[in-house]
Amino acid sequence: MADERCVHELVVGQCTDCAPVPRGLSARVFITGGGSVFHRSTACEGLLEGQRKARRFGLENHTPENIALAVALEKGKGACILCFPDYRPTPTAKRCLVRVNGAWVPGLLTQWRQGPDRRWSGVVRYAVNGEQVTTTKDQDELRPA
Repeated sequence: MADERCVHELVVGQCTDCAPVPRGLSARVFITGGGSVFHRSTACEGLLEGQRKARRFGLENHTPENIALAVALEKGKGACILCFPDYRPTPTAKRCLVRVNGAWVPGLLTQWRQGPDRRWSGVVRYAVNGEQVTTTKDQDELRPA
């Protein structure tokens, strides 16, 4: 039995234009050459802050490029938490609140870990000042959203 082909004559699921879009994302996204995440819009505060930060440090500013989601994923880009707050990269990821500099900000808990002291810590993603951060936080710095 031959593999089913899409309208572009490629195997279904391998075509970057026809591949199914994961829940919470969009088929086309914006990336920049210097960024590590993809965005829903060029008006994203995270994208704009990244460009302001690049200018402050004398780095090159890259024009946002609209590409297929599959291409962004192939390039190793992750989802901007500001643009895609409902996206779960894994089925076990959960929305949460993360304490950052004394304030609670929305985040995404991707993994729990228990240390030798039997305390839990979580691997979380959140955005602060327009920059996406992935770090490990102690259980006292996390709470349900």
